[in-house]
Amino acid sequence: MARVEDLWVRKDKTRTPVYGKGMRYRAEWQPLGENKQRKSFATKAAAMAFLAEQVSGMNRGTYVTSRKKILLSDYAAAWEKNLLHQRPTSKEQIQGKLRLYIVPTLGRYALDAVSRADVQEAVGEWSESLAPSTVKLTYSYLAAMFKAAVLDGVIAKSPCIGINLPTVEGIAIVPLRTEVVQMLVERIYVPYRPAVVLCAATGFRSAELRGLTWDRVDFATNMITIDRQLISTESNRLEWGPPKTAKSRRSIHVGEQSIQLLKSLQGMQLGPGGLVFHAAGKPMTRKAASQVWRSVRGRVPGLGEAGTGWHQLRHYHASQLIAGGMSPVAVAHRLGHKDATETLKTYSHLWPDDDTRAAAITDGGVTLDFEVFAHDLPMVGSEGLD
Repeated sequence: MARVEDLWVRKDKTRTPVYGKGMRYRAEWQPLGENKQRKSFATKAAAMAFLAEQVSGMNRGTYVTSRKKILLSDYAAAWEKNLLHQRPTSKEQIQGKLRLYIVPTLGRYALDAVSRADVQEAVGEWSESLAPSTVKLTYSYLAAMFKAAVLDGVIAKSPCIGINLPTVEGIAIVPLRTEVVQMLVERIYVPYRPAVVLCAATGFRSAELRGLTWDRVDFATNMITIDRQLISTESNRLEWGPPKTAKSRRSIHVGEQSIQLLKSLQGMQLGPGGLVFHAAGKPMTRKAASQVWRSVRGRVPGLGEAGTGWHQLRHYHASQLIAGGMSPVAVAHRLGHKDATETLKTYSHLWPDDDTRAAAITDGGVTLDFEVFAHDLPMVGSEGLD
C-alpha cells in the first residue's frame, strides 16, 4: 500500500494543520512484512516523489527501512566482531586498518551519509602517507564493510563504486644471498636458528614452519607433510588453522642434512603440542617471530636490504630451486602456490628468459679467425675487391 493524503482538515470553516508545523501532505507506505511507514512534506510534489522512490526501492529489492542513524565507527566495530571466517592473524590485520586509517578518516559520518566522493577523498588522504599496496588493502576492507551493510539492509547501496586507487608498482624480489642467510643462522636468537635452517631448505611459510609437529615428519621416507599452520596469537594457547590455500596442502622431500637436523632436535626438549620448533617450551607466535627477526636486522649486513620478514627465506629457497633448473610447476608444488602462474608472477625475473637462451644457442655457431682477418684487411685507400 502506498498513498499521499492531505493532512489539512476543515474545522469551524477554517483550514487547520493536524500534523507537523508547515506539513500539509503525508506519504504513507507499508513494506512487505513490516509496519506501516509515514513521512510528512510541505508539498504534494515532494511527497509523491519521495513515495515513488520508496516504491521503486521495494520493487528493485534495494529498499532500506528508515531507522536511527548509525555511525560508521559503530558499524565497523560490530562488523569486525562478526568476521568469524577470518583467521586470528587476518582479523588482527583488519582491526589495525580500521583503527589506524578507516575510523579516524570516516568514523564520524553516518553510514548512509558517506558518499563516493567521501571515499575517494579518504583514499587520497591515505595515499599521502601510505604505500600504494597498503592503501589498496585498506580500501578493500572498507569496501567489504559497506558490502556487508548493504546485505544487512542498513544502506541501499555502497559508495565504494569506481574509486580510483594508486598504482601498485611491481617490485622485483631480490633474494637473500647464501652468505647472508648463513650469517643470519649464526646471529639470530638461538632457539630460532634451526627454524632458519629448515625454512631455507624447504621454503615453508612462517606459520607452516612454526606450526610443524613431529607427527608430520616421516623419517622413513624423508617427507614432511604440511596440512595446517599455527594461528595462535598468544604463547600460552595453541591453535592451528588450515593452510593458506587448498594447494598449500602438500608433502615434500627434504635432504639428508635437514633430516639429521630434525633428528637432533627430536632428542632435545619437546615443544608443547608436539611442536618441532619452540622457544624455551613456548610456541613461536607470529608476533614473537617478527620481533626476533627485527632484532637481528641490524647485525646481519644485507638482511635489511632484501626485506623485513621470514618470507625472505621463502624467496631464498625459491631462488635456489630456480638456479638449480627446476620448472615453474615443480617450484609451485614445493612452495604450495595455487599454480605455476602465481609462481611465474612472483619469480619470473629469476628464470633465464628466452632471449638469453637464444643467445646461448646461436652464439659461436659461425666463427672468424681474427688474426687472419686482420692480416687480410685491405690497405688504406684501396678501391675495394680485386
